[in-house]
Amino acid sequence: HAEAVKKVEADGLRGRSGESNTKEALVSLPKHSYWFDFWLFVMFDITFFLVMYFIVP
Repeated sequence: HAEAVKKVEADGLRGRSGESNTKEALVSLPKHSYWFDFWLFVMFDITFFLVMYFIVP
């Protein structure tokens, strides 16, 4: 019985650490893409402004 309890505890700890690792990976991946989207939007905004300001009139 004690061996079964130890096995369940070990599996539970492994599961928790695995979940935290995947959660950290899922959280860290979108941060990069959000910054990329932000800078992409800023560059698009600047170029759009320059085109509208200088070329369209």
